Amino acid sequence: MLSPSVRQFFVKHRIKPCAVVAAVSGGADSTALLAALADLRGEGFRVIGAHINHHLRGAESDADEAFVRELCETLDVPLHVADGTLDDELVRHRGVEAAAREIRYALLREIRDKTRAAFIATAHQKNDQAETVLMRLLTGSGIAGLRGIHAVRADGVLRPLLEVTRREIEDALRARGITPRHDRSNDDPRFLRNRVRVLVRELDAVEHLAAVAAQARQQWPILERAIDEAEERCAEVREHETRFRKWPDDPWLRQALLHRHIHRLDRDARDVSAGDLARLAGQIDTIKRVSVTKQLELIRRDHVLVLHKRAEPTPEFEVELTPDSPAYIPELGVTFHIAAAQPRNRATAQPIQIPHEGVFTVRNRRNGDRFHPLGLPSPKKLKDFLIDRKIAADIRDRIPLLLWNGEIVWVAGVEVSERFKVTSPARGTLYEVWTEDTGEPVERDHAGLQR
Repeated sequence: MLSPSVRQFFVKHRIKPCAVVAAVSGGADSTALLAALADLRGEGFRVIGAHINHHLRGAESDADEAFVRELCETLDVPLHVADGTLDDELVRHRGVEAAAREIRYALLREIRDKTRAAFIATAHQKNDQAETVLMRLLTGSGIAGLRGIHAVRADGVLRPLLEVTRREIEDALRARGITPRHDRSNDDPRFLRNRVRVLVRELDAVEHLAAVAAQARQQWPILERAIDEAEERCAEVREHETRFRKWPDDPWLRQALLHRHIHRLDRDARDVSAGDLARLAGQIDTIKRVSVTKQLELIRRDHVLVLHKRAEPTPEFEVELTPDSPAYIPELGVTFHIAAAQPRNRATAQPIQIPHEGVFTVRNRRNGDRFHPLGLPSPKKLKDFLIDRKIAADIRDRIPLLLWNGEIVWVAGVEVSERFKVTSPARGTLYEVWTEDTGEPVERDHAGLQR
């Protein structure tokens, strides 16, 4: 019986009887967790089963769902089943395992909210903890990674079986006469965790590796206080980026501070090793732009090193613009205006002078674009102009360009063309142009440009 261990978990973590959503795949661990939680209903706990069918194994996945339905009916536990079909785009960016994990937890949170439960319980157990520690050692994790799987997460996810071994789980299921489902992908040696699982079992190292995680968790608060102090001195924390004004002298603190903000900005970052952190920390003074994870990069702006998320590529857009008829650009959440300059429309508008009638369009940049900067005798490549103006590469596609008869008049927010500047006396028609944020809030960079 595992119910005493699960009861002790709630006592240890001071969790009073409440409603808990149990994630049930149909495998041994989650089946045992559901049964143990069901035993606690007489003590005031309310248990809700949740099964996410990712449909990754065809008929086998459907058989898993059928098993969970029958199990919940036998245990008299209400069940919520959700379709966890993976998004192809997410799989391309994150891989199958990470994509499935992201969708699974999102659906579990929806079920928790719908049922007004307090927590989500998953069936990670002691062998999982040992395997996680060894995997992180093999992939170069630092002390933070050696803490392994957390028993109670800040987002309300619990792991009540974390002190229970796989052997104890199998014994408990045999005692109940329950035969769980088996996922054959857990035997596939192409996956690192499966190879590590075999190694941990052969070395009989579960207790020792789990003890390493416990020791790292005990020591971590002392180290975390040092990181907090370094962060206060050195970093400016924003929602979508961290600006490092300076760096601690201690190499480990540099790495720990960087590691903290990598995981703050990219919670699923699993491809940064201790070696990667040491390399980045050692190059702090020379970095101009470097990839950190698939989602993040370090870039130097105005002598400050900034860790930020890469902007999603902006799709190409092009719209025709008529004076006094604003055009909305959904790709930017911006409305573009052009109007006759008399009387003056807007103090912050850009005045331009057009030689004669023609067609106005607004679009983002294209390969081969040329622009005539103010004060220069001839046009130059738009790309070179943006580099000269120190416009970050990740926002260049988000800058709207005003064109007249195919010629760039204004690089919005940056500069008007020499050919279309207002002269005195004016030769041509005078207009004013400006942009207005009218869609989703658009983050701006240090120069005020939309990002």
